[in-house]
Amino acid sequence: MKIIAIRHGETATNAAGLITGWNDEDLTAKGIGQAQEAATALKAEFALIVCSPLRRAHHTAEIIAAAHPCNIVLDPNLRERNFGRLNGKTWDEVDAESGKPLRSIDLEQMAYDYRPWGGECVAEVTARVREFVRQAQEIDGGRDLVAVTHGGIIKLLYSMLAHAERRPIANCSMHEFTL
Repeated sequence: MKIIAIRHGETATNAAGLITGWNDEDLTAKGIGQAQEAATALKAEFALIVCSPLRRAHHTAEIIAAAHPCNIVLDPNLRERNFGRLNGKTWDEVDAESGKPLRSIDLEQMAYDYRPWGGECVAEVTARVREFVRQAQEIDGGRDLVAVTHGGIIKLLYSMLAHAERRPIANCSMHEFTL
């Protein structure tokens, strides 16, 4: 079985270069166009779209489902990492507030901890993503599925399933993982 992970389309926060995390915002006009392009480019056969409940991912999934009629299931395990009160800031602001090079630590994927700012640590996010993968293997008899999610989650999928690092993860880019 394969998971085709697609990052959501562009948001205003993405365009401004800010950390989005759990901030719940919709797609920009450019993001809608990116989602439409992804839907057209998606050639895989799949039976289901599983997506983050955050608006930007759900809207992207709806656009894809319009081109590839199938059900959409919301899965909170696919939400982006929670950065707590660091959401909406630039990485320079985050580094200044934390007194640490959090951007560098974040890129390592296995060392970040946003709990001091009301967010999540890597162990919490990893547990969520592992649960998504476990459930995905049980869905629809092992048929391929599309997961519409976020850049941080896709980076973690690379680390967990492909034992590789992949960056950057562009808006509406597609990433295939074999389970």
